[in-house]
Amino acid sequence: MIKSPSYSIMFPLLGIIIMVLVVFGQAPDSVIKAWTETSDWVLSQRQAPPNVYYDEHYLCTVAAGGHRRVVKPIRKGVRHGHEVIVNRQLCIANAFEEVIQEKTPRFHKALRNFYDKYGFPIAKLIRKKWQADIVYIIMKPLEWIFLLVLYSTDVHPENRIVVQYMGKTKSSKL
Repeated sequence: MIKSPSYSIMFPLLGIIIMVLVVFGQAPDSVIKAWTETSDWVLSQRQAPPNVYYDEHYLCTVAAGGHRRVVKPIRKGVRHGHEVIVNRQLCIANAFEEVIQEKTPRFHKALRNFYDKYGFPIAKLIRKKWQADIVYIIMKPLEWIFLLVLYSTDVHPENRIVVQYMGKTKSSKL
């Protein structure tokens, strides 16, 4: 009959591992750090690829897939039942669309038709992170205009921006 190792052996073994680590100049918690500071890749310094749906339908969503230091993703969100990467620009654009839809539905419909006609084909051409970075930068002036409209028409614009892509409000496609 095979016996399982006793828990009384664990503490001396842990002590020996810590002493060996200290002798070789490692911090005593380096084994734990190596385990906890890696993403999904065991003992790796790289971050695992995001396990989210890459929604390539619209420019702001594509731009959220650029380099982290450029597009500054803030969280994951929900779009059409899938997780997507969300940055502030995407939230602002979606909040802007909500305001336009509420205040001027006809203008919203014309804007949406235009954007669906031209935005989707352009977004399909964006395949690399640097291309998404360029779209993000090109969209910056529009983001500022969207913010101006939001701050001039909404009582609590930041609240509207924050709730975008939470999965509980009306979702749009910007």
